[in-house]
Amino acid sequence: MILEIASRSSLITSGFLPPFSEVLLRAVSLWGDAIFRADVLATLTAYLLGMAIAIAIAVPLGVVFGLSQPVYRSARAIVELIRPIPPVALVPLVILVLGSSLEMKLVIVVFAAVWPIMFNTLYGVHDVDPYTKEMARSFGVSRFGVIRRIVIPASTPFIATGVRIASSIALIVVITVELIAGGSQGLGAFISRTRAYGDADSYLTVLAATFTAGVLGLVINLLLGWVERRFFAWDATTRGVQ
Repeated sequence: MILEIASRSSLITSGFLPPFSEVLLRAVSLWGDAIFRADVLATLTAYLLGMAIAIAIAVPLGVVFGLSQPVYRSARAIVELIRPIPPVALVPLVILVLGSSLEMKLVIVVFAAVWPIMFNTLYGVHDVDPYTKEMARSFGVSRFGVIRRIVIPASTPFIATGVRIASSIALIVVITVELIAGGSQGLGAFISRTRAYGDADSYLTVLAATFTAGVLGLVINLLLGWVERRFFAWDATTRGVQ
């Protein structure tokens, strides 16, 4: 509303910031463009595949690190060395190896998404009540059974939180990589191609596509938040969280 009033009242030139209503209308009309839909689908495909691979890697590693302090201490130096590297900094290297392909995007997305999931899993495993595990062992449950029946279910709320945090990071990284590295498809690539025209209409389209990216991120975050509340409300209750 504020942006709309500012643009309409000439406080901000429409060439710099078009009215929000025009951006919204263009964002809606873009869905009628088959090329735009294909680009959005390409971005979502890279995002979903990257998240699936990151979960498959991070959860087992988090469980192993959480259960074994010696393993965590021995790997900590390597983890702390690699973790601070910005994912986007890997773009030139990965492009040299894989080119501007889906595999290139997946490598960078997985690298960005692994850490929040792995560390939340690790903390979740650490948070499991040791007396519960000892009680299970006293009833003859094997070590693997304790992990499968107690540790992983009790850690699931932490894992879900890690997935939600990593999800936002992954979507941002996918679109950023598409903007930087280009490529034939992707929402970031669509923005990059459209921006190259340099006219006012293209600028409006860029803003509309950027708005669409924000909406996608919001929808994904709301969906994952709903899943957490729907399936893990018991965890917030037991912790006294409102």
